[in-house]
Order: sequence, then C-alpha cells, then structure tokens
Amino acid sequence: MKTKPPLLLQPFQGVLPSRDKAHLVATRSYLSYSEYELQDKLSRNPYSYLHVIHPNGDLEPSKEPSSVRQAYVSFLERGWLQRDARSNYYVLRQSGPMGTCTGVVGLVPTIAAKAGRIKVHEATLEHREALFARYLTEVGLNAEPTLLAHAHNPRVDAAIGAVTSQLPDFDFTTADGIQHTLWKPSTSGLNQLKAAFETVEHAYIADGHHRVASSLRMAEAHPDQKRSHAFMALLVSGGELMFRGFHRNVRMTDDQACKRVRATLPSLRGAHWIPGCNHTEPSEGSILLRGAINGELNVSEAIMDRGMTPAEWLQNDVLAPLFGIEEPRTDGRLEYIAGDIHQQALEDAAADPQSLTFIMPSMTFEGLQKVADNGRYLPPKSTWIAPKLRSGMTLFDFGPAS
Repeated sequence: MKTKPPLLLQPFQGVLPSRDKAHLVATRSYLSYSEYELQDKLSRNPYSYLHVIHPNGDLEPSKEPSSVRQAYVSFLERGWLQRDARSNYYVLRQSGPMGTCTGVVGLVPTIAAKAGRIKVHEATLEHREALFARYLTEVGLNAEPTLLAHAHNPRVDAAIGAVTSQLPDFDFTTADGIQHTLWKPSTSGLNQLKAAFETVEHAYIADGHHRVASSLRMAEAHPDQKRSHAFMALLVSGGELMFRGFHRNVRMTDDQACKRVRATLPSLRGAHWIPGCNHTEPSEGSILLRGAINGELNVSEAIMDRGMTPAEWLQNDVLAPLFGIEEPRTDGRLEYIAGDIHQQALEDAAADPQSLTFIMPSMTFEGLQKVADNGRYLPPKSTWIAPKLRSGMTLFDFGPAS
C-alpha cells in the first residue's frame, strides 16, 4: 500500500506579538531601511522586532546568534511576543497600493522539500547556505516566513474564505500604507484548511531560496532534532503574487564601450532594436534602455524560439558577450534596481550618461512555473515579487541545537 505523503503545509504552535503590540513589533526587513530610518526605529520604538535582530542597538545586525536568541527570549518574558495556546495555521493578508494577497502561514517539512515538492527557480550559493544554516542552528528560530505559491485551488480558496469571514485577531496599517490582517482559525477552520492542503501536491518558491536550502542543510546536520526539520512558510495562490521587473544598471567605462554596444544592438539575434523609444513601461517581451543609450529591445522572437525569459536572454546575449559580465552575482559593474522603485530608477538612469540601465518587464507566475518545472535556474534578481513579509509577525521557535 502506497504511503500517504505528509501535508505540504502543516499547522504549528506559533509565536505572535501580543494583540496590543502587533503593529509595533512587526517590522520590514532591516535591509529596506536607510541608516537614518533604522536608527530612528531603534531609538523610538522599544517594541520593534529590530531590537531582536540588533540587540545591542548597532546598525548592523548582530553576528552573535546567542545575543539574538537572548533578545527574543526577553520579548517573550515581557509579553510582547506570546506563544500560541495550541497548534494552528495563521491566515495572513496584506493589502496596499500594489494589490491584496492572502495566504496561510504554516510549516513545510524538510522531507517534503527534499522529495522535490518545493520547486525552485534560482541557484543558491553554498557559503550563504552554510552561514545561514549555522545561524539558524544557534538562534533556533524562523522570524519571517518563506514565500511559497501554489497553482489555483478552489478548495484552498474556500477554506481561506471561511476563516476570513470571521473577525481578525490583528488588523493594522503601517506607515508605508500596507494593511496587515491576521486570523487564527477556529477548530473547524483549521480542519477545513488541513483537508484543503491534502490536495496541494507541490509549491513554488517565490522568495526565500537560501532560507529553504539552509533549513535542509540544518536538518541534515542535526537528524535527531526533529523540531528543526521544517521551515515556516506563507503559502499563497500564484495568481495573488505581485510581480515587478528587477532592473540592471551597468557602468559604462568609456565612450568607445558605449559606441560598441550601440553598434551591436541592431544585429542581436532574435531582437528588434527601436532607437529613441520613450515608453516608460516595457511591454511583455521587451526591454527598455535608458542612460547612455535610449531605446527598446523587443526580444519576443528570441525568447519564444529559445524558450528563455528576458532576463536569461539579456545575460546570455548582452551582459556576457558585450560587457564581459560572466558572473552576475559578483561582478561589481552590475547593479540591481528593485522593481518597487521603478520610476526612480528611470529618473536616475536618464540623468547619468555614464551608465546604461536595462528596464526589465515583469515576470508572471506561469512563467515562473515553467522555469521551475523544467528544472532551470534564472539569473540572479530575475524576479521582484510581493508581498514582502514582515519579521516578527509570526515566528516558529524550534529551539537552538543541543
């Protein structure tokens, strides 16, 4: 008799902020703050989860996992964070200017990821895996969920709808205009979600490849610490993800380099070069150029004939052969510009004749699925995906390794 696979997403006894402090505890990633903003948050808000990441008040996160663990325990002792009374799922919704996304926070067993049920589209760096695995081992904590997406599933939608028809446990809006709402399902809601997740065979990583790889590495290193053989994830329907382009900016070394690139653009295989194009948003299958060279590259033919994404085509046919950028992860000439600051990127590029900015089109969930299903890896920073999840909103405490 065939063994039934474990639930892809399982309930757990989470740690959450107290209801009256949730809006003060949950925080954006520390990387998203400027130095001034970070210092302001640390000095003005003693409840911010940033104080766990920066337990000594320094601008850089602590390199001592034991001090992070100690700060987390202090938040528990003060009642600012509270361990839930029972095992549950947590339905989380973010609503803002870009749209609304609703999903379920739970645990993904590492055995499910090892079995190929969590599909990837990005290669990871071994040294980063090892570094983060060592950090997790000592901290014993997931402070924010990995973002996963599944194909549309009416049973999951119905189960979530039954939960969100009730009053939420948390509901607050942060200074960036994003509303955060969280529900703890009743027993019947929990059971309905469990039954729905039995129909979800696999999911795709939208954000968090290194976190997943590090969790797998930690589980392998500590086979007897069963509680750590899982990682916290927010599982959403792929159609609710919000995609933006992740743009590239290349410093032009001299006028000759600019002339060489400009002369080559009309002859790129499978691409149609339109000089001087003034569009502000790239259409599907096109890339806009701004700065030292202005125009549009329509690469629809190339990506269709060769089964590539625009980011793959740009790396293979432009960045590597024309600029010698063979390793986009580490080449100092290449800068990545996140899709949420798109207009600012255009303005900065237009004002700098010594750089060339490639404004990339947005990807789709269907495109991400195709890449992952075919076992391909995209170039780094190929997708900018929201929602961007808060640290300290839901936590999984599996304890430091003994």
